[in-house]
Amino acid sequence: MLKHKVSAVVLAGGNSKRMGRNKALLRIGDKKMIQIVVETLEPLFDEVILVTRNPSSFYMLDNVRFVTDVLDTEKKNSLVGLYSGLLKANNEYAFIVPCDMPFLSSKLIAHMIESLDGEDVRIPMIGSYFEPLHAIYRKTCLPYILDQLRDENYKITAFYDHVLVRPVSETHVRTIDPHLNSFTNVNTETEYLNAKARWALEKDITVNQQKNAKRSEKKNEKRRPDDILQ
Repeated sequence: MLKHKVSAVVLAGGNSKRMGRNKALLRIGDKKMIQIVVETLEPLFDEVILVTRNPSSFYMLDNVRFVTDVLDTEKKNSLVGLYSGLLKANNEYAFIVPCDMPFLSSKLIAHMIESLDGEDVRIPMIGSYFEPLHAIYRKTCLPYILDQLRDENYKITAFYDHVLVRPVSETHVRTIDPHLNSFTNVNTETEYLNAKARWALEKDITVNQQKNAKRSEKKNEKRRPDDILQ
């Protein structure tokens, strides 16, 4: 798969208050959630950045650049992580995503990248709501984000009025991700258990599909050449 000249920024600096433990390190299937997110992103981007205050916690990750928050605010928030990752990114654009979205769609992300056309923000819009932590931001957003942070306004979408925002409609998103699984967050113990169950179910479906495909191949191999020609 072609890697694009866009950076990926994973936000892993939250306190996980609702979960009570570092959700990035929770295991889903045979991998930690942060590994699942990073492994989805790596084939698409030429740079993957992890914004975190504790890089040593993520010793299991390879080919990831660690960045810490460049601003110290009284209230920990995603906007600071977004600003820090976008500022430190080596590319003009960066795809921003949190560490707790284990069902990301490579096809949806690739579509967002490939359809960039000079805008400052490329973002899915589900119903009447943006998905600001599954979006591509351009470095042109940085001064507006900084002004907002100085005003202690941590709502990510607040600066959108100052930049060119091009949404990906829900209709289009659903052609790629019909059930909107990409936007599933894992914030609570219940959501974690649901995510593990879904992951196991999807794995079983995949395994069964692979078995059926192999059976079909074997059946075709057993067919006589005369049958194939008829």
